[in-house]
Formats: sequence, C-alpha cells, structure tokens
Amino acid sequence: MKRRKRGQTLVEMAMISPFLIMILLVMIDCGRAAYAYSTLAGAARDGARAAITTGSNRPDNAWVAGAVKQNAYGVQLSPGSCMNDAPPASPSMTPDTGLIYVGAGSGNLTTNAPAGQAPAAAVGSCGAVIPSYAGHNALAVTIKYNFQPLTPFGSQFFPGGIVMTVTSTMSTEY
Repeated sequence: MKRRKRGQTLVEMAMISPFLIMILLVMIDCGRAAYAYSTLAGAARDGARAAITTGSNRPDNAWVAGAVKQNAYGVQLSPGSCMNDAPPASPSMTPDTGLIYVGAGSGNLTTNAPAGQAPAAAVGSCGAVIPSYAGHNALAVTIKYNFQPLTPFGSQFFPGGIVMTVTSTMSTEY
C-alpha cells in the first residue's frame, strides 16, 4: 500500500513540475523587466539632471547621453537619430537595446535642447535644435528600450519584445 502511494506522488509531481518551472521562468523574466525599468528610470533622471546644469561648461546632447549611459548599468543605450525631437511612437530597435532623446518637457514650447548644444536648422526629418539659453524651460530625457523576454513562454507572447518608455522632466534655471 505504501509503495503504491509513493508512485502516485511521483506521477503527480511529474504532472505539475512543468507548470512550476514555467512559473519560475516567468518570475525571472518579470524580475529582469523590473530591473531594466528601474535602471532606465534612474538613468533618465540623472540625464535630466545633467541636461539642466549650469556653469562655465554647459551640457550638450553628448554630455546628457553620456550621463544616461553612465547610470544605465547592464542596459545598452544609444542616442536617437533625431535626439532633440519627440521620440517616435514605435522606433525600430534590436532586442535589449534602447534610444535616448532630449527634448522639450511639458509646457515648454520654445526650446528642445540643453544650453551647450549648438543651434541648428531643421535637417531632413529632424526638427530644428533650439537650446535653452535662459529662463525656466522644461527639458525631458526620454528613453525607449526594447525589452526581450528570455523564456520561450514570454517570447511567444511578445515576439518583438516589450517597448518600455521612461521620461524624466526637469526645469532649467539658467
């Protein structure tokens, strides 16, 4: 009788173990996604802080992108093609990479770049670059990141990845 119950337990464990393993793998993917989002939020905040600083060396787009990359541990980022324009709704990105944009924050209709960036006219599909030389202008650092789940279960439901968008806005005080 005891031998029979042991066999029954083994069969039940064999039936439920795929579900337990699947739940474990989904939790790992959720943890990776939470880590990526948290890292991106911190990096965007540090980039926005770098964008609004003042002094003898005023920041430009490269400075802001460098501040974002420096604080995005384990996340691969690069500047967007039109860095001072509003981020596109669905940019083309490879899995586990992201794009950085610096532009006008909420309520700012006059400027779209840090004070150290050289002004430039519109070129091609990119809009004009208008630096924030003086005043209280909101500048936003936006990061778009294509998170790719590792597990086959997650990849099945999100074959193109999950695009995370993180924005941090701060006001210049030059």
